[in-house]
Amino acid sequence: MADIFISYSSKDREKAEQLTELLASAGLSVWIDQSNLEVSSSWSKEIVQAINDCKAFVVLLSPASLESHNVIKEVSLASEKRKKILPLDLEPVALTEDFEYQLAGIQRAPMTNIDAILRALGKLGLEATQAPELKIVKETDGRKSLMILPFEDLSPTGDNGWFADGIVSELIAALSNVKALKLADSQATKEFKQYHGQLTTYAREMGIRYFVQGDVRKFGDQIKIGARLLDIDTGDHLWQDSLRGEMKDIFDIQEAVAKKVTEGLNVILTADEKQKLAERGTENAEAYELFLKGNEYFTRNTKEGFQLAAQVWSEAIRLDPAYAQAYSGKANALAAIYRSYNRDPHLLDEGFSLVQEAKRLKPDLTSVNRPLSYILMLQGKWEEAENAAQDFIRSDPQDLYSYFSLGFFYGNTGQHAKSIAAFEEALKLEPDDLPTISNLVIACNNAKEDSKQKQWALAAIPKYEKYLKLFPDDESARVWHAVLLHHAGLDEDARAAGRKLDTVRDEISLFNTACLHCMLKDYSSGIATFRKVIAAGYRNIQTLKSFLEDETEGIGTLKGTPEWEAVREMVDKLEQESAETSNG
Repeated sequence: MADIFISYSSKDREKAEQLTELLASAGLSVWIDQSNLEVSSSWSKEIVQAINDCKAFVVLLSPASLESHNVIKEVSLASEKRKKILPLDLEPVALTEDFEYQLAGIQRAPMTNIDAILRALGKLGLEATQAPELKIVKETDGRKSLMILPFEDLSPTGDNGWFADGIVSELIAALSNVKALKLADSQATKEFKQYHGQLTTYAREMGIRYFVQGDVRKFGDQIKIGARLLDIDTGDHLWQDSLRGEMKDIFDIQEAVAKKVTEGLNVILTADEKQKLAERGTENAEAYELFLKGNEYFTRNTKEGFQLAAQVWSEAIRLDPAYAQAYSGKANALAAIYRSYNRDPHLLDEGFSLVQEAKRLKPDLTSVNRPLSYILMLQGKWEEAENAAQDFIRSDPQDLYSYFSLGFFYGNTGQHAKSIAAFEEALKLEPDDLPTISNLVIACNNAKEDSKQKQWALAAIPKYEKYLKLFPDDESARVWHAVLLHHAGLDEDARAAGRKLDTVRDEISLFNTACLHCMLKDYSSGIATFRKVIAAGYRNIQTLKSFLEDETEGIGTLKGTPEWEAVREMVDKLEQESAETSNG
């Protein structure tokens, strides 16, 4: 008989089979009930015998398994026979009374952390003989998993990377309207540029089966776009094509590529989906080109980048006064400048006017509610900001950022319990979205929900570790991983990770690193890093001041010391300069 018995609810069958495949690929013998029998007959001699013979009893915990009579009986029998039990969370759950006694004092692990699972089994004498490998990327919810890879810039001048990136972003935006696709977002595509491993490894780690690869040539007004659809399981290209034209043809070319993707995946489009694939924000090719440039500038996440984005989006608006997306984009840029660099209220006033015009021009542009809620919050108009975020959810409940915007609003207005609920809803849409789960942990921390904070932090850590295996140089992810270790109660691990953050340069990552040092009571390092935050140009005065006053995560415990007074004077000077700029 097999060494490992897996107990699970039939509703979690796909995840149980995935774990079975991973363990088997590592050279371990696994028993799993695949008969899917009813409760009345499923407790057969075969199941009892398998539990008797196993060396490790693995139970997959989820809301469904906690309600499963079969799982309850299997866990009880394993406990009675003193089997080594390894509980794995499919998602963080609170144990019911049926499970509390049998699992009391047993460390739980997330099922996503296969390395931790193998280590735990190794301690029981069940050593893996080879690295685990999930050979087939399974579609877990009926949708086809797809990612648009960064397109290569093959232009003679080699300086049209922004155009290639823009084409990819627009293709993602168009295909995101197809409900049969589980599409990786633009951020994932941007991050992939830093990946240097094998595509098959990336596909397995991220659970993606289909990839669109492409290249762009742009010389003056002439463009050529090549694209290929790859099935990573078979290694076959389902189609490949090359389309040529002038800049004025760009919209037709993009629509043709999007249609070829759906045809290659045998996806049948609804009338509404066909219409959305053909939608164009503008018919002005020059304005569209500027819009793409603005997107590239904005994603730099720097003061100069936000300013350049606002400038080119202004020019796009001049060329096409009906270009709603350009109005929304510029509003986003102005709000970003205000929040981190320049507290001039006129920036928010202009941003609000831009958003209102975007809504007038294109009432169905649901994403405009995101900058609208953000701007209203920054203006202190809390009720209106909350309504804008709620409108975003009502108009597009499947958009991750609708719930994220609401959670962000609640978190920044001190309504932490509501922030938790909103981020949990966002996480249901995208369970592996790193910003969502990290913001959820912070919301739990702010709400003093210690148990929930630790639970979600433990769930987040393997997601970050998986990501960092692919992108080890992402400093933001490295900082967040260290912060989450602290929130999970693993302070020694957090200190070890914190000592490796001395190369961080991004101002936001520097600020989070300063917070980490202080959370770990290393105040001298916290102050030194806080100085770097200011030197890097970070100008969110409210956040800087709150850090000085916070006695748990900031340096408020050092009030009155020469070190604290020195940095306070720095922040006071920055606040005065900001006020003078606003009044000037």
